[in-house]
Amino acid sequence: MLSLLLVIFLVLISLTPPLQSPDEYDHIKRAYALGEGTIFFKPLGNQSSGAMIDDGLLKYINLYEPLGLDPERKINSKDLKAARELHWEETKSFSATPATAFYFPLIYAPQAFALKLGKLIGLSINQSYYLTRFVTSATILIILGIAFAITAPSPVTLALLMMPMSVYQFSSTSLDGIATALSVLLISIFLKLLRDPPNTNGKLFWLAVASFGLLASSRLQLLPMFLLFFVLFIRDKNKAHLTSALITVGLVCAWIVIAGKYTVDHRVPSEISSGQVALAYVKAPWSLIQVIWNTLTDEPTLRGYFSSFLGMLGWLTAPFPGRTYIYLAIAILIISSTSLSIKHIRTNWQVIVLFLFIALLSVLLILFAMLTTWTPYPSDKIIGVQGRYFLVPAILMSYALFPSITQLNDYRSSVSHILVISFALYSLFMTINLLLSRYYILIAS
Repeated sequence: MLSLLLVIFLVLISLTPPLQSPDEYDHIKRAYALGEGTIFFKPLGNQSSGAMIDDGLLKYINLYEPLGLDPERKINSKDLKAARELHWEETKSFSATPATAFYFPLIYAPQAFALKLGKLIGLSINQSYYLTRFVTSATILIILGIAFAITAPSPVTLALLMMPMSVYQFSSTSLDGIATALSVLLISIFLKLLRDPPNTNGKLFWLAVASFGLLASSRLQLLPMFLLFFVLFIRDKNKAHLTSALITVGLVCAWIVIAGKYTVDHRVPSEISSGQVALAYVKAPWSLIQVIWNTLTDEPTLRGYFSSFLGMLGWLTAPFPGRTYIYLAIAILIISSTSLSIKHIRTNWQVIVLFLFIALLSVLLILFAMLTTWTPYPSDKIIGVQGRYFLVPAILMSYALFPSITQLNDYRSSVSHILVISFALYSLFMTINLLLSRYYILIAS
C-alpha cells in the first residue's frame, strides 16, 4: 500500500500547481522562517503576526496566489516561465502569517530542511519548492511505514488515507500530511504497548511522547490524545511515564500561552480578543451548546463538512461532481462492511470507548477553536470549519472499530486489498480529472 501511495504522491506532485493547498503559502513561510531560526511570529506595526521572508519566495507566492483565489483562472506558460526564473534573494521583507503563528514550528522540520537545502545547493525557488513537496511526502511515507510495521492498519484506515482530500494534502507542503502520519504513528504505538507486557518497550513509549508533543503543539484539537498515556499509566503504574506525559502537556500549554502573547490576527475583525470570546462562552454554556447545536443541525453546513472531508481541492474552489462524493462514501461503507468483526468489537470495547471519547473531545475542540478565532461574536453558527479537520478523529475510530488487515482471514483480507486498491485508483482517477479541469483545461461555456 505504501508503494501505491508513493505513486499517487508522485502523480499529484507533478500535476498540482504550486501552493494550491488551503493556506499552503502560510505553511511554506512558516517552514522557511524555521530554517532561518525564527520561532515566534510577531506583528509589525498594524499588521498581523508574521516573519521576515525572502523576497524571491514572496514573489513566488504572489505569482501563484491569484491562481488559488480565482476558480476560473488556469495555469499558463507565462506564469510557469516566470516561476522558473525566480531565485533566492539576499533581501527579506516582512510578511504577515497569522494562520500558522500558533503552531510550534518543529513539526515543519522536513519542509525547512528541504527549503534550506535547495537554497544552499543553488536551486531556484521553483526547484526548491518541488524538492520540499517531495521531501514532505517522503517523510509522510516513512512515518506511515514505521506506524504500519508497529501495528497494521485496518482497511478502513487505509481508505481514509487514500481519499482525494487526504492524498491531495499529503502531496503538498502543508502541515496536514505530517500531522496525520504522526497521529497514525501515535495510535499504532499505543495499541502495540497495550498488546505487549507492561514496561517492555521504553523506546516506543518515548517515540509516542515525542509524536504527541509535536502534534498537540501544532494541532491543539489533538490534545485529548494525552488520555492514551493516562490509560497506559493505569495499566503499567509507571509514574515516570505519566510524569513525562504531563510535562509534555505542560510544555504544550506553555507554548500556547507564549505564542498567544505574540500572535496578532486581523483576518477576522473583532472588538474583543479570542480569549475574551472563549471566556464569554464558558460563562454562558447554554449559548455555547446552542451555537454548536445550530451548526451540527444545519444541512448546508453538514454538506460542506461531507464534501470537504472526502475532497474539496484547490483553495476549496474545486469540488467534485456531487455523484462522486456519493460513490466515495459508498465505497468506504463497503470497505467497512467487509472489515467489520463483531468479535473484534466485543474484545476491544474498552479501546472503542476510549477512542470514541478522544474523537468526540477532538471534534468539540475543533468547533470551539473556530468559534473563538474565526467566527464573529456573537453568532448563531460556527464558520470556518472544514471537513478535513475531522480526519484524525475518523482514523481513531477506524483503528478502534475495525481489526487490522492482517487479522482478517485470507478471503476477507484479499477482498479488502482489492477494494482498497480499487478505491485508491478511483480516487486518483477522479482527482486527476478534477485537477486537469480546474487548472489546465479551458471549458467553453
